[in-house]
Amino acid sequence: MPVIYLIRHGQASFGKEDYDQLSEPGWEQSRILGRALQNQSLGFPRAICGTMRRHRETAEATLGELGLPKEWHTDTGFNEYNHEELLAVDWPLATDRPALTAWLAEQEQPRKVFQARFEQALRRWQRGEGDYSESWPAFRERVLASTYSLGNSLSSGDSALVFTSGGAISVIIQQLMALDSEALITYNRNLINTSVTRVLVNAGKLRLVSVNEHLHLPSEQVTYR
Repeated sequence: MPVIYLIRHGQASFGKEDYDQLSEPGWEQSRILGRALQNQSLGFPRAICGTMRRHRETAEATLGELGLPKEWHTDTGFNEYNHEELLAVDWPLATDRPALTAWLAEQEQPRKVFQARFEQALRRWQRGEGDYSESWPAFRERVLASTYSLGNSLSSGDSALVFTSGGAISVIIQQLMALDSEALITYNRNLINTSVTRVLVNAGKLRLVSVNEHLHLPSEQVTYR
């Protein structure tokens, strides 16, 4: 039975000028994942990657440790939503990086405060209250279209590694578990960097069999961004 391995990218560079690149811990998480996947009897899996730099770098490190060519099919359907746009619509301060950095530095728990504001922005986007380049329904539609298209393209015994982001994986979980839109926020908050969510494909139908697997990571290397 074909299996799709949904892989959340390694830790990105939160708080840096360019978030969309792996941090050093993110590179190491991805290499550890590659070594762990060696024991999964994957054969020669198909690799699919969103177009974001953090997706590509995760794929590069993981495939390298698997001893596979660093080659993959690119699918924009697995790209993440534009988190900067979502924040800008709901929280104008987020567009002024120096001011935002200074404000966060004044907070007792800056990461917790930022997460709360980000989730507020996500809920506003889901309600459709604002002008966005991609609506919540459009985001869901493209992620699910790419997922079902991939599933239909796999033959018996095939496997696919999909390097993507937490939002995209959360949409797939939401769909396959028939959950409401709040599930995006709950799962997105808790998906661990380089965690694996497995989906079985059977006669064109997708079945979720595991979520957020991360036993390959030592506890000190567990991160969420």
